[in-house]
Amino acid sequence: MVADETAAARLFEVYGPNYQRFAALFADYGPAEIAVLSDWFERATEIMRTSLDEGRGGTDTP
Repeated sequence: MVADETAAARLFEVYGPNYQRFAALFADYGPAEIAVLSDWFERATEIMRTSLDEGRGGTDTP
């Protein structure tokens, strides 16, 4: 699938500066630190999925 050029341009206009700030932030970390951050976000995401599923009355995660 290819994004509409106008929509893509708008996304870059809105989110581009934010992505640049995140890139600068990540540049301050070494590969081992980024690995720890990545692990944390992956594990925290799974915890949130479980919590959301429980709140919906289920117990399975996607």
